Amino acid sequence: MHMTTGKEIINRFEDYAPLSLAMERDPSGLQLGNPDRPVKTVLVTLDVRPEVVAEAETVHADMIFSHHPAMFHSVHNLDLRVPQNAMYAQILKDDLLVYSAHTNLDRVQEGMNDWLAEALDLTQVVPFINEGEGANMGRIGLLPESIRLEAFIEQVKAAYNVKGLRVVARDLERPVRKVAILGGDGGDAFNDAKEAGADVFITGDVYYHTAHDMLAADLPVIDPGHHIEAIMKGKVAGLINEWAVAEGWDVKAIPSKLSTDPFTFM
Repeated sequence: MHMTTGKEIINRFEDYAPLSLAMERDPSGLQLGNPDRPVKTVLVTLDVRPEVVAEAETVHADMIFSHHPAMFHSVHNLDLRVPQNAMYAQILKDDLLVYSAHTNLDRVQEGMNDWLAEALDLTQVVPFINEGEGANMGRIGLLPESIRLEAFIEQVKAAYNVKGLRVVARDLERPVRKVAILGGDGGDAFNDAKEAGADVFITGDVYYHTAHDMLAADLPVIDPGHHIEAIMKGKVAGLINEWAVAEGWDVKAIPSKLSTDPFTFM
């Protein structure tokens, strides 16, 4: 095994999920730090938060790999009284490399939305958004058999390890089998899901007025939250560890043990 750099890991990941797949204005890619630095431990997380940076220190990580970009919004100053800026300063102080793969990971085959579909045991899985900026962002597939919506809701809670979720539906007894899923904030894709023949649509961050439109369209929607995308922690760590074996890297990737879900269900 040999020492590797952050750049080698990034290059291998971008062979798998090219940045060209990222949506316009999505700041995927290098976020902070020096990609030429040696890397032995990679911490994989959904979000980069101060507690995750502290965890990186605890596990002696050299690199943080996240799904949501650490620097999604423009930074206009480095006032360290601002918590986000203070976090950036701590990252640089700790000499951490931070890399984020957002919509390129959402879009790529065998990426985020395929993992979410796999967790539900869907088969015949294909993209359901075929045109426009969101092309290839979601997946649609079949459950092993038709079941009641109410029973399927319990399956969703178990598959994504969520204690609570929101449902937009008038009839919980209706049968469902064809399932569309779009991780993250995907409520505006409900018409695409309906046109693709979905019996039910799973996505996060559904807005109040959009939910009215979903009811009017008679498409049941399950909103288990944005945090179900944390499924990527184990998946990306597994990929990096596979590549390390194949390439002879002296690198290990570990999924963050922290939940970065800001919501508590009472």
